[in-house]
Amino acid sequence: MLKGNSANSTYIQQMNKKLILKCIMEEDLISRASISKKLSISKPTVSTIVDQLLEEEWVYETGVGEVPKKGGRRPVNLRFNPQKGYIIGVDIGGTKVAVGITDLSGKVYDMTVFPTKKIKGERLFDEIKTEMEQIRERLQISESKLMGMGVGVPGIVNVESGTVIEAPALEWNNYPILDVLRSRFNLPIFVDNDVNISVLGEHWKGIGRKKDNLIYIAIGTGIGSGIMINGDLYRGKSYAAGEIGYMVTDRTLAKNYHPVFDGYGFLESVSGGLSIGEQLSKRLGRKVEAKEAFELYLKKDHDAMKVIDIAIENLSLGIANYISLLDPELIILGGGVSESYHVISNKMQDIIQRFTPRKCDVV
Repeated sequence: MLKGNSANSTYIQQMNKKLILKCIMEEDLISRASISKKLSISKPTVSTIVDQLLEEEWVYETGVGEVPKKGGRRPVNLRFNPQKGYIIGVDIGGTKVAVGITDLSGKVYDMTVFPTKKIKGERLFDEIKTEMEQIRERLQISESKLMGMGVGVPGIVNVESGTVIEAPALEWNNYPILDVLRSRFNLPIFVDNDVNISVLGEHWKGIGRKKDNLIYIAIGTGIGSGIMINGDLYRGKSYAAGEIGYMVTDRTLAKNYHPVFDGYGFLESVSGGLSIGEQLSKRLGRKVEAKEAFELYLKKDHDAMKVIDIAIENLSLGIANYISLLDPELIILGGGVSESYHVISNKMQDIIQRFTPRKCDVV
C-alpha cells in the first residue's frame, strides 16, 4: 500500500491524467500549451501525461496549430482516439431488443434488432450474447477492446443493485438482471431505465445538446419518461421518477379505468401504442397495430379517429402538466408512436399551449 507523499503524488497524477484526457475529448483539437493554460497545470506535467496518453493510444497527434503571437514553433494538436475501445449497447423493449456496438464517441458501428416475445426467460440473454458476438466478428473487434456494456430496460430499475423492480411489458418483478448479465459477459455492466438512458443520450449526442433541463418521453408499448434537471438525471427516491404512464389525465375515464397490461398506469392504458391498437381492434373486430391505427386515422376512419383523438388529448394533457411543473427547455418524444408525430402534432400543440403558462418546444 502506498503511504504518505507517495500516495498523494500518485492520486494527483491520476486526477491530472483524467482532467487532461477529458479536456482533449471536449475540445476535439487542442495543443499541450492550451491544455496547460486551460487547466492551470504546469507545461512539464502536461507534456509527461500527454506522452503517457499517446503511448497508451488514448490520444493521437494530428496537424499543427497556429503560430503563437510571441513567435516560436507551431504547436502540435492532439485529438482523442475514440477507437481506443468499444461499448456494447442493449435496448430491451416490450416488443423488440436492439443490440449494437459503438466507439467511445458514441458512434454506432453496427446493430441488430430481434423480437422480444419469441424468446422466453434467460434464453433472451443468450440471444443477446449471440447477436453481440456476431456483430463483434463482423467488425473484427477483439474482446480486449470491449470496455463495457450499457443496458436499457422498460421499467423501474434499482441501479445500485442492478435489479429490475418492475417491468410490466416484460413481466419482470425484482428481476436480478445484472447478475444474469454478469454470468454471460465479463465486462463492466450498467443497467438503467431505458428512458433515463435516452435522455442522457439526447443530452450527450442528440437534439438536447447544450440544454440542461430536458424531458424525454417514450411512447411505445407503454409510456415512460426521463427527467434531466440542471444537467443531472433525476431518478427519485426509489428510482421511479418519470413514470408518466401512471399519470391520471381524465377524471371521468379514470372511474372505469382498466390497465391494458397488468401493472400499467392510466395514461399508457389510454395513449400508449399497445392501448391504441387494442382499443381499435375491439372496435373493428380484428387485430390492429398502432401503426395501422394512425394510417386509418389519416384516412378519416371514424373508429380510428375516436380512439386516437382521446389518446392525443390525454397525452397532451400529461405533457402540459410536465411543462407547468418542471419548466423544461425542451421535451423530446421518442418510441414507436412518436414516428406518427407528424399526424398528431398540430392537435397536440394546440392542447399543450392552451393549458401551459409558457411555450416549450416539443420535438
